[in-house]
Amino acid sequence: MDGVEPVLYPLLRKDLIAQPRYVVQIGDKVIDYNEDFRLFLATRNPSPFIPPDAASVVTEVNFTTTRAGLRGQLLALTIQHEKPELETEKTRLLQQEEDKKIQLAQLEESLLETLATAQGNILENRELIDSLNQTKASSALIQESLVESHRLQASLDQERDAYLPFAESASKMYFVITDLSKINNMYCFSLASFLRLFQRALQSKKEDLNTEARISALENNLKIMVYEYVCRSLFKADQLMFAMHFVKGMYSELFQENEWEVLIGSIVGEMFKKEEFPSWIDQERHAALAILKTTFPTLYQTLCLSDSDLWLSFMQSSQCEQEIPSSITRKISLFQQLLVQAIRPDRLQSAMTTFASQALG
Repeated sequence: MDGVEPVLYPLLRKDLIAQPRYVVQIGDKVIDYNEDFRLFLATRNPSPFIPPDAASVVTEVNFTTTRAGLRGQLLALTIQHEKPELETEKTRLLQQEEDKKIQLAQLEESLLETLATAQGNILENRELIDSLNQTKASSALIQESLVESHRLQASLDQERDAYLPFAESASKMYFVITDLSKINNMYCFSLASFLRLFQRALQSKKEDLNTEARISALENNLKIMVYEYVCRSLFKADQLMFAMHFVKGMYSELFQENEWEVLIGSIVGEMFKKEEFPSWIDQERHAALAILKTTFPTLYQTLCLSDSDLWLSFMQSSQCEQEIPSSITRKISLFQQLLVQAIRPDRLQSAMTTFASQALG
């Protein structure tokens, strides 16, 4: 449901009428009320509007998956599989810390009770003074234990955080694939299915690797599993789109400012003044090239398009995406090589395939 219906207010406020049994009026009907009755209202809207008069009688619980929450969950699963002793020790230390805090609270309560019930001159009450000294000593020992517990927890957290990049990467993957539902409502992937893939990746063979190499191997395994799993669920026409979307979501460092926007058409040409372009470039491509020149002037200068001999093989080749001059490719990024296809859009799809393959390894 999308909101709280006013007809439910008497039930939510528990406006009960005491007769031989409790009843509540809902609409024009009076209905028996069971004291064990509980009402749960669910919605797919992550931020539903709850009127102020309903907010005071409704407890809102948000079960939406967040990036930080999923990262913590995946980190815990990774530690349980890779270093179960760390998770066991972490749980033991937390339990120990809670026990010490309870003991400290009990000592403070006992001290206050002793002082409140003391009679006569406190300074002459030997039994009370001994009790206070004993409580002070116990409190000091507990405080030392808590400090040591915090030190051990910090050491354990440092070891656990070694696997944090893997959990962060996996969390990013999940939100990349859930974004596909914005393109087609059929492309819905549940968290449960992603967790199954994550568990399968953790089950991969453990070789004699250090922690950093193991994390890299886990990331590669999970990336391949997720990519293949999702591609099997997509229409063939959308698979290349997903490959580009996957690269953009996972490797944002490959894209400089406005480059992705130019590719997808978010940056469009306005009324550009008439530009002079080399004669070997088809006139129909002048508008796209004008956007490239205006948005990325440094890149445009680097391309040296005025040198027709340099770009001759690129224009004549049936696989021009592989014929970008080597002197140019050394100066521009992998994605900028894809943007050069503004000159030859007939090979854009093949160039996108090459870019995605290289970026995803």
